[in-house]
This record gives sequence, structure tokens and C-alpha cells, in this order.
Amino acid sequence: MTRHVVWDRGVSLPGHRLWLDPLVVRSFAFISHAHTDHARRHREALLTPQTLALIDESRRPRGWRMLGYDEPMRRDRATVTLLSAGHMLGSAQLLLEHDGTSLLYTGDIKLRVPGTRKQTHVPKAHVLIVETTYGRPHFRFGDPDATIEAIAMWCRRALDSRVAPVLLCHALGKTEEMMLALAPYGFEFALEKRCVPCAQAYAGAGRPLPEWIELDGDARGRVVIAPPAGKDEVRRLGRYRTALVSGWAKDAEFARLFGADTTFDLSDHCDFDELMDVVERSGADQVYTVHGYTEDFARSLRKRGIRASALEATEQLQLAL
Repeated sequence: MTRHVVWDRGVSLPGHRLWLDPLVVRSFAFISHAHTDHARRHREALLTPQTLALIDESRRPRGWRMLGYDEPMRRDRATVTLLSAGHMLGSAQLLLEHDGTSLLYTGDIKLRVPGTRKQTHVPKAHVLIVETTYGRPHFRFGDPDATIEAIAMWCRRALDSRVAPVLLCHALGKTEEMMLALAPYGFEFALEKRCVPCAQAYAGAGRPLPEWIELDGDARGRVVIAPPAGKDEVRRLGRYRTALVSGWAKDAEFARLFGADTTFDLSDHCDFDELMDVVERSGADQVYTVHGYTEDFARSLRKRGIRASALEATEQLQLAL
């Protein structure tokens, strides 16, 4: 049987009446995680309970079908299973199986889980659709546990000097995971106002967080976490130093735009080598890339003898399964 995969402001599996992280509202769509560039007010959405809990009311789908990890669901004659993607709380990969053929959509994915020896499971699939935010070879990140330790040392030195350490992180997901990673070092936290509803939602979705207060201009003895857009509030602190915590730390020009005093290459996405590992683990003989450096990564795969192309580069791409 031939199935079609179509790119039209999102990935579509028309044979199953299913959209994957579409950029516009659709009748039935999979939402891989709660970040605003993925969440839309679809008529009905397939997502994990944690993702639903984290989506802001203004972007929450009008109807939903919640599915836990590793719980198969029938979709017409196909079987759909969601698996952890390691990107943030509730993030999921989608595995679709039909007539002996399987397709895996990773969404935003991260293999190495800081603070544990666990790695995100990538199931076998005939066809892989993978997100490639960091799909260029210079995006190779250090060991995440070593990077967290370096961040902790940087924060401790700043606090010992009576300087407020400010970590610039995305408000939803990255902020909360940084708090959890740094809590064993004994830190307390002050969150810029944009991070506050996200932290409250994270705790409400089942991931308790370390003690924190809302930043009010005085953060003595605390590690401050703020999104890059929250630096106006940070300037009220007086003595402070900023650190960008992002995979974009590997891109000197991009990092310079944030104006941070230092950078740490800790990401909630796969780096280039991890993306290659995702492809290898899936065993897919056909790979399509979405988001980020799509053509660059597809070209790198083709050099290794793997059939690969950038899905977004073609408006009507049909693939035979």
C-alpha cells in the first residue's frame, strides 16, 4: 500500500487524516510538546497529558485525545504509539505502524538525559521524519553532566563574590529542568516574571520544583533564571553576570546577539552526532528532515549512503511506504 506524506505548513499523513505539529489549525493533529511554536487550537489534538497541562489556555486545542507513553492507539487501520522524546516534560515521538510498515516522527528530541544514565529510546522504523535544529557538524555539545557542573561552579563563584548569576533560558522547559539539575548543588532560585506561570504549570503537571521566588529586583543569594527577552528586569539587579544556556552557544554570531557574559552549550535538542545516532538507531532506509538545518543534515546523510531529503524543501512530497 502506498501512503503519502505531504508538507503543507506542517507534516501531513493524509492516508490517516493526521497532521504532525502543523503550523496552522487543523481538524486532527499530533502536538509533540507544549512550546508555542508547536501548539495550536486544533479542532482535536493527540498529545500526552503533561503536554496538555503545559499548553497555555490561548493555544490549547478545542478537543483532545490524551495518550500516555507506550500505550498503543488504533487510528483507522493503523496503530499509533507515543514514546518519550526527552526534550521536555510530556514531549513525545509518534510511531505509526500499518500493514507491516512503520513511520517514526521524532518531534523535538534529545537523547542524553542529564543526571542519569538513561537515554531516550528510538524505536526501529522504515521511514524516519526527524527534527534537525542543530543539523550542522559544528553543533557538537559537551557532556551534559559536566556542563551542568560547570554552570554550578560559575553560579557559586558569582554568589561568593556577591554578584547575581543570571541564567538566560527559555521560560518553559529549559528553566524548570535547569532548576532541577542545579538543586543538588544547594541553590535557591529567583524567576523572572515570564518564567513564573511556566514553573507553576510544570509543578501542576506533575514535576515538583525546588524552592523559588519571583524576581522583584532583589535576588540576594539566589540564582536568577530569565528568558533572553527578560533582561530589562535583570538590569535592576545592580551587580550581575549573565550566561546563555543553549545549544546556540556553539554559534558565535548567534550567541553574540544575546549579549551574555558567557555561554554554556547545554541544549534540550540533539546535537549533530546525536542526530546521526537517532538515524542509526531507527534503522530507517528513508529519512526526511524538518525544522532547522534540514538540507544540511540531509546532505550529510546522503554522503553516508542514506536516502535523505529535506521534507520542507518540497511542497508536495509523496513517499511510498
